[in-house]
Amino acid sequence: MVILGISTNTRLTSYAIISPTELIKYVTHLHKVSWTSAKTDQIIASLEPCVRQYCITTALLSIPYEHYQTASYKVLKTALSRFFSRHRIPFKVVTPPELAAWAQHPTEQGKKALMEVVVARYPELRICQQKELRNRSKYYYKLFEAVAVAHRELDQQH
Repeated sequence: MVILGISTNTRLTSYAIISPTELIKYVTHLHKVSWTSAKTDQIIASLEPCVRQYCITTALLSIPYEHYQTASYKVLKTALSRFFSRHRIPFKVVTPPELAAWAQHPTEQGKKALMEVVVARYPELRICQQKELRNRSKYYYKLFEAVAVAHRELDQQH
């Protein structure tokens, strides 16, 4: 079982690949260009090597609350669903309340709490957590969401 967790917004795309025994890979890509169909294609293309190399069994997307989902974001979500369907990989979305319930933290101060839960399970991410807490511009949080949605799925399958 190899799970791919994805978290994205208009500028950042993070993904994490985990198995029951390890955090295999984690990456964040910064996309500075305006949102276009080419940007959607670029995000999808960045996932292709993961699917081929790691034999992904389930893919999950951390989604924002509905009122934060732009038309472009919805297009991306649909494109991701089609991509994983073509590869016969189950694709699920995880909402903020579902992620908060898994991390057992209230919505207030949820980002810091979520990072703590993830770092407790994957200590190799502590350096990313420290950088995120120091940064004015948040860069790593999407990575923690990606790891969290993947690990949440792992917990549910065991």
